[in-house]
Amino acid sequence: MNICFCVSSFPTVSQTFVTSQVMYAVAQGHQVTVACKTFEAETPLSDEEKALLTDVRIVVWPPTRPSLLQAIPRHLADRLAARMDRSAWRRQIDADVVIAHFGYRGAAVARAQKGWKHRPPLVTVFHGRDVSVEYQRDRLERYRDLFIQGDLHVTVNAQFAKRLVECGAPDARVETRHLGIPVSRYAYSAPKVDTTLRLFSLCRLVEKKGLKTAIDALVLLHQHHPEIGWRYDIGGDGPLTSELQDQVTRNGLQDRVRFLGALPHQDALKRITNSDVLLAPSCTAKDGDQEGIPVTLMEAMALGTPVCATRHSGIPELVTHHETGLLSDEYNAEELCQNILFVAQNIENATALATAARKKVERDYNEDLQNAEFLERCRTLQSAPRTELASQIAAS
Repeated sequence: MNICFCVSSFPTVSQTFVTSQVMYAVAQGHQVTVACKTFEAETPLSDEEKALLTDVRIVVWPPTRPSLLQAIPRHLADRLAARMDRSAWRRQIDADVVIAHFGYRGAAVARAQKGWKHRPPLVTVFHGRDVSVEYQRDRLERYRDLFIQGDLHVTVNAQFAKRLVECGAPDARVETRHLGIPVSRYAYSAPKVDTTLRLFSLCRLVEKKGLKTAIDALVLLHQHHPEIGWRYDIGGDGPLTSELQDQVTRNGLQDRVRFLGALPHQDALKRITNSDVLLAPSCTAKDGDQEGIPVTLMEAMALGTPVCATRHSGIPELVTHHETGLLSDEYNAEELCQNILFVAQNIENATALATAARKKVERDYNEDLQNAEFLERCRTLQSAPRTELASQIAAS
């Protein structure tokens, strides 16, 4: 197949799932174009990825707006820019299928292809805030054209799929397909809780990651179980860094909690392996922002590190309480504290959780299998009859 991936930036550290999918397609012999706003040439890649990248055609899209558009009224400038985007897309993209990652990119492609007789099938993958924030804002109004023009709408969890259908996406064109990781590259090691419990979080320091609740839970652990020694390392950076550091200092935990900043991926994986618990207390942010299913949870489960997460968005599709991990309600520090305590006091049960978690990821979140099935699904769109949905919707 001749495949065009449409993304905002490529390749980028925060979207390894996109890079993986692109590289897999190249490795399987497909012709691949990546249409992106920015090409991140300095992003660290493995030698294998660098070699595969040489076979990827990079197109910067949409094109940079000429400065002369700033001199005319905004509404006219927007119309001209849209025409330029449309013209550039049709001139530069020759594909059997377009795969847009995130709803925002899918909507942009739908606008560019609207009315184009020879448009390639459009598959849009929805990941997180592109559903959750937009749902809270105006019930996905910005995707109205995409729902009509798009051939397949893929969500990374079942909850998001229900929201798309609720807001007008045709049920027959909505599917849930989980992301995955290259499980075979993750060496499993059974949990070994020492005298000092080692806790770790890896994430952007933003509201939906729930780290305030994690710190509150550890305050409770420190107060009610002083006999348990523990250390908590936080990998990542973001706008809440100072606020979280202040929270730690106010509670006198600065000798137990460390902020490590952004970490290279391999370093982060080593820290997960060497930890006794991965904390991922995700929550719904005030603007509605939610996770899809965090890849870090899959990585910890593959490596053998017990996970303490939350009943949030698609996480329960990956983590089953007291079977493949431990779950607490969003913002519930007391419940999270009890789950941490369970791992500290029940090493045999923690080992059982870790063993079941590894099997879960091997079975249902295997990246190579997921990518192969997804690209095969996209291939079927080439020969499927594709009619405009507008008349179907009008008739219903």
